[in-house]
Amino acid sequence: MTMRSFRLLPPLLWLLAGCASPNPKLYTLARVPGPVVSAPARVIEIRHVGLARYLDRPGIVTGVDAYRVTLADDARWAEPLADMLARVIAADLGARLPNSTVFTAASAISAAPDVTVEIDIQRFDAARRFALVATLALQHPGSTPTLTTISLSAPAPSGEDSQIATMSTLIGELADRIAGLIGEEKN
Repeated sequence: MTMRSFRLLPPLLWLLAGCASPNPKLYTLARVPGPVVSAPARVIEIRHVGLARYLDRPGIVTGVDAYRVTLADDARWAEPLADMLARVIAADLGARLPNSTVFTAASAISAAPDVTVEIDIQRFDAARRFALVATLALQHPGSTPTLTTISLSAPAPSGEDSQIATMSTLIGELADRIAGLIGEEKN
């Protein structure tokens, strides 16, 4: 290496260091309080949460319009979104059905469930309003699943913190609906 190369090396390192991205902010959804539903004690398994592929990424989708998806610049999910949704829905549902045991398929618990819940989320984003559209399949062993589509919305949030709070609230509302459906069922 020549003397000229050594003199160029420090400015080049500073330039490369300036191009490095800062550590992203990591976010997680949170359980939110909701109404307790009177229902018989059951063992409930959140078997699967499916996501529209545009949501299945480490980056947080902040907006969607006709042909474009916008991601947060420096915000990421702290865990895979489908796993986090299953975990938070199970926590929300357990709080709403206090006589029941609620667990996810990914948990360490393996018990024969009285009810399985599968959720397919087609939309979970903001356009003019923040929207959650999901199809649920509730099934008892040996029976045909009951399918229900649920659409929820809230005012469009501004900023990632507000968006995550809105998403947590909508997931709580989804758990309210699931608890209500389970509570309506006959033994």
